[in-house]
Amino acid sequence: MIEKFIAKVPSRIWADGRPARARQWEAEFNVASWVRIAGSAGKVQLVVRYMDSKADRAVLVDTADVGGEGSALLSGSIRLKLTAEVEQVQISLRLSEPAMTHVVEELFMQRRGAALKSSDKLISNY
Repeated sequence: MIEKFIAKVPSRIWADGRPARARQWEAEFNVASWVRIAGSAGKVQLVVRYMDSKADRAVLVDTADVGGEGSALLSGSIRLKLTAEVEQVQISLRLSEPAMTHVVEELFMQRRGAALKSSDKLISNY
């Protein structure tokens, strides 16, 4: 599969929920994206990737089969096991065929379990 970077997640979304003085913590997030695919039929996957000084980890959010031309809503709830050394969290799209082209129409990521303002979400219209 070919991985395409979509967006870097602002730290206010993933780091602000960190318990005080915690070196490791877990957090749950709702993630969703509308993606328009053209060029070839195949699989498309939405992935959240996070990196620290020791490793690069990826969590699969959702997978869809797309028939050449069309849109897919990829969404799910994920749990990230974060450490104090996390440098970056990003969202990527995996495409099964090199001929596939994509347009991300909307992107959403929100920490679960708290009443949050709209600024606490990653929302992008492309």
